[in-house]
Amino acid sequence: MVENIRSIADNGRGHGITLDLPVAQGGNDEGPTALELALMSLAGCAVTIYADIAKRSKVPISKLVAEVEAEKSSSSPIAISLKMNVHGKASKNMLEVMWRKTEVLCPVVSIFAEATPVKVQLETASE
Repeated sequence: MVENIRSIADNGRGHGITLDLPVAQGGNDEGPTALELALMSLAGCAVTIYADIAKRSKVPISKLVAEVEAEKSSSSPIAISLKMNVHGKASKNMLEVMWRKTEVLCPVVSIFAEATPVKVQLETASE
């Protein structure tokens, strides 16, 4: 935590991103929310892995866009939808096969698609 609700997430390799809440939720709107970043990660991983599979398969891709949406409800878990829009010089079947490979190889898709356990360790100190 840096200030108020704003925090910085760092990957340990010199890359960081500011996370914050919108002003209406008590933040300063200086970055995406944690949920928005998670959804951005889902889209980014899907595009990265799909593009890599296409490159390795020698399939030219002219358009590759991932759209992710999440619906929050107080009565149920978050519902997430991922829409991939792919145009390439390959059959529809080949483009679909490459997506199925992406689902298997993309770790972020796996995190969202499967019930991935999270081990939490809480360290506290009173001041």
